[in-house]
Amino acid sequence: MFFIKKVALLCFCLIFFNKGCAPPSKIDNEEKFVSVVNIDDTEKIQAEKFIDIHDLGRKITLHSNFNEFLGHIPDGKWKSRVYLARVDELPIGNSYGKLDKWDMALENGLVDGLVRKGLTVAEKLDHISPRDPSEFIGTAPEDAFYMHGLNLNDLFLIENEIKAPNLMTYQIIDFSDKDLAVVVYLRMIDLQSMKVLTSALITVGEEINWLAEGDIQSFNDTYDIVKNIGDFPRALFQKKINMGLLNTDILNISGTYNNEPSKRTMSIENAIITGLIHNEKYKDNDPIIMEKTKGFKLKYHSVYENIVFNTSPLLYEEWSEFIEETNCNMLMMYRHIPGNGLYIKIIDVKNNGRIIYSNAFAFNGKIDEGIIGNHDSVADQFKENVNLSLLKNKKVLIIDGDKQAVESQEYFASQPSFNEMNLIIEEGMMTALVSRKIPTYEKLKTLYLKRPWMYENKIFNLNPLYLDSWSQLKEFGVDMLVVYNNLIPYEKLSPTHPDYKNIALSIRLIDITTGDIVQVSEFTTIN
Repeated sequence: MFFIKKVALLCFCLIFFNKGCAPPSKIDNEEKFVSVVNIDDTEKIQAEKFIDIHDLGRKITLHSNFNEFLGHIPDGKWKSRVYLARVDELPIGNSYGKLDKWDMALENGLVDGLVRKGLTVAEKLDHISPRDPSEFIGTAPEDAFYMHGLNLNDLFLIENEIKAPNLMTYQIIDFSDKDLAVVVYLRMIDLQSMKVLTSALITVGEEINWLAEGDIQSFNDTYDIVKNIGDFPRALFQKKINMGLLNTDILNISGTYNNEPSKRTMSIENAIITGLIHNEKYKDNDPIIMEKTKGFKLKYHSVYENIVFNTSPLLYEEWSEFIEETNCNMLMMYRHIPGNGLYIKIIDVKNNGRIIYSNAFAFNGKIDEGIIGNHDSVADQFKENVNLSLLKNKKVLIIDGDKQAVESQEYFASQPSFNEMNLIIEEGMMTALVSRKIPTYEKLKTLYLKRPWMYENKIFNLNPLYLDSWSQLKEFGVDMLVVYNNLIPYEKLSPTHPDYKNIALSIRLIDITTGDIVQVSEFTTIN
């Protein structure tokens, strides 16, 4: 028995000795191995999610819209180095929202896809900054909507130091890391010419936020109109055209935007750019659309209290000043009318502001409140009732005479409450004139109206313009005035009022060379 106990004790000691004297390095290695094997499940899930979002970003480049995006890159630009920048709402003065690792995964996936497509993408260091909002937000005079969002001096660094002549910007319209869905707007800019080379909106996934759905719908509605406009003048798509975009909204009434700059309004302008590039008349090798950087200055609010209605909101007195400040020799002015449609006007800036295109379009499937319908009615009836042969080869300016001669004070009081319907009436006349190739000019200079007291002790029914002689209009470059009286006070009516969808106009044609009234005409849709 004693012998058995002794043997057992000896075996126990040997086991203890072997275990206790094991090399420290061996123990450490064993412990390390165990910790790797037992990786935290949460970290594993996070790693898998990162990879999934990376894949989501790459799927952007697999979308059919991305292939079309690449297809519009001009010849010789395909192999140029690209600098990628997320801009979101920087162009309207808002900083980035809260960014996290999922945003990083998304961009990594996008870059992965770009490289797989054969593009050369520059790695970002600490060269480039967002633009200081004080340069274009809250300025006096104000800057137009919407401007380029990156530091303008840094663009030089991208092109010359980083050696990336092309800048690809993207805006995240919607992104869900949970549902693996993203909506992104892409734009590529040639930094040498500052022209937009190509543009696209891409949606990957199905679970889209309802707010983003509204932005997407606005984009699609606008895009469908612009892409399918078949009567754009071919002069717009020629070489050496530098075209700026200007959202006029109701600036030429109140001096401020009715629709505040937002992701929605950005989507609309992005849609116009994309629609133009996808229009059948557009030439990929002759890009025309300028990225707005500076020079789009707006008139001061107080100016509209004294000047002729529907004067261009641009600050300048001469179109040459606009060209010098912006490098744009063509200007597309647009007004998005929610629930109704889109009005587009194109100005040949180098030809003293001649209007070469004017038209209004209803949104497909949307109920028109009468705005687009009245535009069309005015255009048709103007061509039917006005002797356009009197205007042939004459430079024409359209003036709202209203009831100035007898209700001047009331006119100045009511004009700030004018709305899109008041605007579209005059624009319908523009459309009629331009469609018949009659030289019609945008009002840029501040042409003043008589103040109420100027009618006192004067012969009745004076012309509303503050002029001593017709020769003073010669500097405006016009030969003939179309003076109209709008007889329906749209600013006082609701869209449901029976007369809101009617027109009633009185028109005089005045030859400013002689001062003669050459025609008086009236037309209406009221029975």
